[in-house]
Amino acid sequence: MDEWEIIAERKIREAMAEGAFDNLEGKGRPLDLSEDHYQDPSLRMAHRLLRNNGFAPAWIEEAKDLDRRSSGLAGIWSAPSQRRRLSTGFARRSPKSIAASWRTI
Repeated sequence: MDEWEIIAERKIREAMAEGAFDNLEGKGRPLDLSEDHYQDPSLRMAHRLLRNNGFAPAWIEEAKDLDRRSSGLAGIWSAPSQRRRLSTGFARRSPKSIAASWRTI
């Protein structure tokens, strides 16, 4: 622990001993973590509407799509026969023929 952490921890313990945290609003109830307070306020309502209707912001949907596609490619590449077929002759083939072979997988 660095010096500032030690000081902060000591101050927190002192405040707890003095009862500074005894009468806080919401004591004993779980925190509401459904809202992101760092989110741009102009987008907060739009994101809430999307989330409540089963959608997500575009960047999250795109990330999910990329994950699905990459996991599919990992499965194809792990099959020994596919790996042999895909890697054979790449150096001698044109980019168009390589792209065509990927589309047929």
